[in-house]
Amino acid sequence: MTVLYIGPNSVELNKELFYKQLVTSPLPVISIDTETISLKERMPLVFSIATSPQEAWCFNLYPEPDREIELVLPLLRNPKIKKVFHGAMFDLRALPLAIDIDSTNIADTNVMARLLGKQFTKLTDLAPEVGREAEDAALLISRYNGKTMLDVPPMERAKKCANDAQITLALYYQYLPDIDKDYFKVEMDVVPILIEMSLRGLKVNQDDRTKEEAKLEAEVTNYRKICEDEDFNPASNQQVGYILAKRGNFLPLTRSRKSLKVDEGQLEFLDDPLAAVVLGFRKANKLLTTYIRPLKDEDRIYTEYSLDIIVGRIQSSKRDMQNIPPEIRYIFEPDSGVFTTGDFSQEHMRIIMHMSGDRQMQRVYNEGEMGGDIHKVTARELGIPRRLAKTINYAIPYGATARTVSTHAKIKDIQKCSRYLDKWFETFRDAAEWIKGVQESGLRTGWAEPTLFGRRIRIPEEFNRWGRLDEEGMKRKAVNYPILGSDGEIMKRALLKCKHLPLAVTVHDSITCDGDIQFPTEQLETISPVTIPFEVKQTLRWE
Repeated sequence: MTVLYIGPNSVELNKELFYKQLVTSPLPVISIDTETISLKERMPLVFSIATSPQEAWCFNLYPEPDREIELVLPLLRNPKIKKVFHGAMFDLRALPLAIDIDSTNIADTNVMARLLGKQFTKLTDLAPEVGREAEDAALLISRYNGKTMLDVPPMERAKKCANDAQITLALYYQYLPDIDKDYFKVEMDVVPILIEMSLRGLKVNQDDRTKEEAKLEAEVTNYRKICEDEDFNPASNQQVGYILAKRGNFLPLTRSRKSLKVDEGQLEFLDDPLAAVVLGFRKANKLLTTYIRPLKDEDRIYTEYSLDIIVGRIQSSKRDMQNIPPEIRYIFEPDSGVFTTGDFSQEHMRIIMHMSGDRQMQRVYNEGEMGGDIHKVTARELGIPRRLAKTINYAIPYGATARTVSTHAKIKDIQKCSRYLDKWFETFRDAAEWIKGVQESGLRTGWAEPTLFGRRIRIPEEFNRWGRLDEEGMKRKAVNYPILGSDGEIMKRALLKCKHLPLAVTVHDSITCDGDIQFPTEQLETISPVTIPFEVKQTLRWE
């Protein structure tokens, strides 16, 4: 046998113990850790199974898999065995490259730590809580002057893998008594759904992609020519700042004070038509280089869904499906011929209504004032167009400050934004009181108010560049966290109710299925303590 046992004062194999712990009489809870080539190149090299915080078994997958892996497959595939990870998404995506593993009965100590309000949740940060030390992978690799885990001696990476698995199991037992079991179960049950959606992907219509590429290339060429005629390169921030300043525009210095700020937020506030040209160039070039060209000759687009480490919302990485602009989504088509999409209507505003008990919002949503359209009510009271009212309403959950309104509404005049905000507070008095209350509470306690399902999220202390406490940032998070945390809770529970459907993609408060299906609408609308309408439509392309 070649499998390695790492336990008290021993790295030797005990054949009898191996069969007892992993084959004939396995324990109901184990932990698993995987070492891959790197975070980007996720080919697994070794994995460990910890049977206690002091004992673990290491199995090589590279260059050849250990024969004993066949003996532990029943253990790994047994849904009655709890499998604990620290970063389940990563390990469960890496391991199927070599072995198949059950994902219906799992626990993640990273998520557990977050639910308990811990701000830093890397294994290296948490290990001291159980009297252990976890070695940072980058430091281990650098010790051997390497670039990846392939450069680390096999015995050393096996020891690291085993140690991490042991620490993970110790953390699990330490955190378990303080975890809300029902809440945590939802967090874990959604993991295999997100992995399955990640692997499914969306079909790319190459004809439409090619046409979009030609259109964007023409736009980029035109924008670039306008800028070249003015003797600057629109892709150079330094040149953009110089030419705009030369034309009489005021631009602040960057934090390093070595150049002028020419980010989107600054340029959108300039009246200079050349600033609009630069913005147009950037948008077209980003669509072209980030989304359109990389999909050339590809049948499908894939992403990696995961849970945001702070508030627990569903997020997308690698190729971020949630940030693909609506204007180019049409290049993605259903396998079945039709997409069925449902989204929760004005979810954030309804969450604010429920949490604050705002009577004006209740008249809109519960009694149908102004046709149940809260944006019309805001427009009427603030004396502004509905479109601007909608922008201001959506800015509220992101902090409810004049600066937030300025950023979201693209209004340069901060005083005007402050007046809009004051009027909004006068219109929705109960919501205003709730916002002020949670901001004061957040600053005082360092915790946000509970989400719809009772989770409290720690507000990290942040400091500005002068070393002073960033109270404005903390106040924004005090408002933001319970709303976005509740949003995440609703969406995870919605995916669980729809797990039998052909789930294709999820973006914020929407779910898209590939097929002509029926959503369990009534169940979805009553997931949370506040009823939120779930509106459904069918399209031939993704919208």
